[in-house]
Amino acid sequence: MPSILKRTPKVLVIQETCLQPGRDKLQGIFNYLHLYGPWHLHLIQSRADEQKIRSLHNWNEYDGVIADHIVFEMVNVLKRTRSPVVLTIYPDDALKPPSPFARLPCVMEDSASTGEAGAAYFIERGYKHFAYVGEVLNRGWSISRGAAFRKRVEKTGGSCDMYPVPATSTDWKTERKYLLFWLKSLPKPVGLLAAKDSRAHQVIDACAEAGLRVPNDVAILGVDNDELICNGSIPSLSSIERDSLTCGFLAAQLLDNQMRKGTRRKQVLSYGISGIITRESTQACNTPTDIIAVRAREFIKINAGERIGVPDVVKHLNVSRRLAEIRFRKSYGTSILEEIQNARLERVKRFLSDTDLTLSEICDRCNYQTDIHLRRLFKNRFGITMREFRRKSHEKKSPGQPDSSSRS
Repeated sequence: MPSILKRTPKVLVIQETCLQPGRDKLQGIFNYLHLYGPWHLHLIQSRADEQKIRSLHNWNEYDGVIADHIVFEMVNVLKRTRSPVVLTIYPDDALKPPSPFARLPCVMEDSASTGEAGAAYFIERGYKHFAYVGEVLNRGWSISRGAAFRKRVEKTGGSCDMYPVPATSTDWKTERKYLLFWLKSLPKPVGLLAAKDSRAHQVIDACAEAGLRVPNDVAILGVDNDELICNGSIPSLSSIERDSLTCGFLAAQLLDNQMRKGTRRKQVLSYGISGIITRESTQACNTPTDIIAVRAREFIKINAGERIGVPDVVKHLNVSRRLAEIRFRKSYGTSILEEIQNARLERVKRFLSDTDLTLSEICDRCNYQTDIHLRRLFKNRFGITMREFRRKSHEKKSPGQPDSSSRS
């Protein structure tokens, strides 16, 4: 049975929060403290923190430490530390003997299960060709993720191309040429898993430069569900969400047990994924091959903020209106006018959920003639008022509530 604490523990948490998984790990630690705390926390969130990490020469003033990969830069401090330390990091060679980190308890991602989940996602969608793009430095966790992806694919009879990360990959200008050539060489359509979201974003940009359509030619899936990257990509990026909340919670639980028992026993816990969020980069159902329809939809999408009509689309295509309508309906099952209305209303929805602009201001930003017309159009299309939609979208973004993205 854990011993009773005589005072509030003083804990050092070193956790980078520039990316979504780091923020989620920190939230997981906070979630544990809300239930089983309190602790006095000294929080370091980046190498550039005001209180420099390198100035922390003595960790023994803390009752415990939770640290991510930044700790690899602090071997000498670690060797002098008597307080229990728990790591929240990727599996890596640095954790193997004789490294001083090898003796520490840690919570690490099951990289293989992430790769397997990515493969299963594409297999369920009927893909026959698959590809994997590892991270720039080709570290152990990325290799493991790719190997599991390939193994799962080949087990079902599929073919999987592995991107040969060049030695010059740290120079994007140079690597881009290799990536473009490789992407063009892949059999199409192909389901592609990238090691992480930032890498997937590079692949999306490379596809655009190579004239490859996403997701029609290359369906792209990232890892981490970093919403800033995923929603900022064009098209928006589907992504595997790692269960980083659980990672942080388990790390805090592990440290709490060690502080109470006064031990530094080695223990390794793992965590998997919490789901896969589907966005535009993999939504390839009934993908059209008609170039007229594809060009029409692209024109509508990039001009959704303007007051465009069917004549503008037809003029852009330089074909007859009848031909444009026939080709578009055959490809997408809807008229050009309906597609314009849908694109404009989706933009309205983003303004409602992501900004605090008034309804009149949104009407003006989205180029509707009157807010009365927009309100009526919105209610007829979605069955709720704009105010109701905004309230519900804000509720879904509240802490502890699931987001509105499509999960599988």
